[in-house]
Amino acid sequence: MKRILVFLLFFNYLCTGQSITIPQDKLLHAGGCYAISATTSSIVYNITEDRKKAFIYGVLSSVIIGGVKELHDINHGDSNWGDMGANVVGGVLGSFTVVVRF
Repeated sequence: MKRILVFLLFFNYLCTGQSITIPQDKLLHAGGCYAISATTSSIVYNITEDRKKAFIYGVLSSVIIGGVKELHDINHGDSNWGDMGANVVGGVLGSFTVVVRF
């Protein structure tokens, strides 16, 4: 019975894992904003020692920079709301997970 249960759980994991693909462009947006927000929130936290302020400034910095990039892409590239969503996700994750003490 244990083997059947393990097989079903593993088989379900394999089937669902292969159907979800995230475009490389969205990963680049999320990764760039992750780095921006993590850096900004670490700097703000080291200056102010306030986690809430560091989180807010980290997310805002990545969303503003990502938004400016999307405004530039309106005339010079391919701009869409999915890119801005990836910017927000990367910014929130970067500010939430990383605080580096200098």
